[in-house]
Amino acid sequence: MIKDTDASGNAGILSFIQALNINKTNIINRVNRIGRVNRIDRVNRIGRVNRIDRVNRIGRVNRIDRVNRIGRVNRIDRVNRINKIVSSVSRPFSRFSTEGKIGIFGILCIILMAVFAPVITTYSPQRITGDSLEPPGFGHILGTDELGMDIWSQICYGARMSLTIGLAVAFISGFGGGAIGILAGYIGGYIDQGLMRVIDVTMALPSFPLLIVISAFLGPSILNVILILVLFSWAKPARIARSQTLSLKKNSYIIAARNYGAKPFYLLWRHILPEILPVLFVLVIGISSHAIVAEAGLAFLGLGDPTSKSWGMMLNHATGFRSIYFTPYWQWWLLPPLFMLIFLLLCLAFISRDMERILDPKLKMKKGF
Repeated sequence: MIKDTDASGNAGILSFIQALNINKTNIINRVNRIGRVNRIDRVNRIGRVNRIDRVNRIGRVNRIDRVNRIGRVNRIDRVNRINKIVSSVSRPFSRFSTEGKIGIFGILCIILMAVFAPVITTYSPQRITGDSLEPPGFGHILGTDELGMDIWSQICYGARMSLTIGLAVAFISGFGGGAIGILAGYIGGYIDQGLMRVIDVTMALPSFPLLIVISAFLGPSILNVILILVLFSWAKPARIARSQTLSLKKNSYIIAARNYGAKPFYLLWRHILPEILPVLFVLVIGISSHAIVAEAGLAFLGLGDPTSKSWGMMLNHATGFRSIYFTPYWQWWLLPPLFMLIFLLLCLAFISRDMERILDPKLKMKKGF
C-alpha cells in the first residue's frame, strides 16, 4: 500500500513537473512570438517611417525642383518681356533719321526739365532772389530780370506751361476732331454735309486775329487759351479723318463684315480707327507746334496768364524793357526763352517729318533737309 502511494505520488509530481515544463515552453513560445511580432512590428514601423521619409524627401525635392523650374521660367519670361519691350522701342527708334533722333532727345530733355523743375532750380520763379538785371554767375546761372527774379527758374517752369498747353490742345483737338470726322464720314447724310460746312467756315476764318480778339474778350487765363486754340484747331483733323473714313468704308472686307452683321461700333473700333490713328498722331504733333507758337504769341502780346511763367510772357517782359537793345541785358534775358522756343519747335518738326515718313510708306522723302 505504501509503495503504491509513493508511486502515485511520484507520478503526480512528475505530471506536475511535466505540466510546469509545458507551461514554461508555452510561455517561452509566447514570449518568443510576442518578441517576433514586436520586432516585425518595429521593422514594419521603421520601414514605413523610412518609406514616408523617402516620399517626403522626394516630395520636397520635387517641390524644390518645381519652384526652381517655375523661377527659371519666370526669369526667362521676364527677360523675354524686357527684350520685347526694348526691341519694340528700339526698332521704331532706329527708323528715325539723325534729325529725328535729335528731336526725340531734345523733347525728352525738355520734358525732364519741366518735370524736375523744383529739383534742378534753386529759386522760385515768382520770388525776388537777386539784384535787378544781374548778369549770369555762380548764384544765378542765366542772371536775373528787372525785378531780380531768376531767369533759369523761369525757363524751367515756363517749359511746363508750353508743354501743358501744347499737349492739351493737341490731344483734345486732334483726337476729338478725328473722332468727329470718323463718325461723320461713316454715318454720312445730312450730318456729314453739315459738318463739312462748319469745317469749311472754321478753316476759312483768320485764326490768329480771332485768337487775339477772343482772348482779349474772355480775359487772360490758361483754360481760356486752351479752349480758344482747340476751337480753331479741330477742323483739320476732322476733315482728314472724314476723308480717310470715306475711302476705308468702301473696302471689300468692311462691306463683307457689315453684310455678316458686324455692328458699326465694331467696324469703327476694329477696322477703321487703327488705319486712321497713324495719321492722327502726325497731326497731333503738328497741332502741338501750332498751339505752342500761338500761346507764345498771345503771351508776347500780353494776352496770356500774367500769374503763370511762360516763355512768351518772358519775351513780353524783356521786349517791354525800354533799353533792352542798348544794353547787354538782352543776352541773358531775351535770348534764353527765344532759344528754347525755337529748339522745341525744331524738335517737334523733326519728329513730325520722320513720323510721317515712317507711318506712310508711300511718301518718299530724302534724308536730311
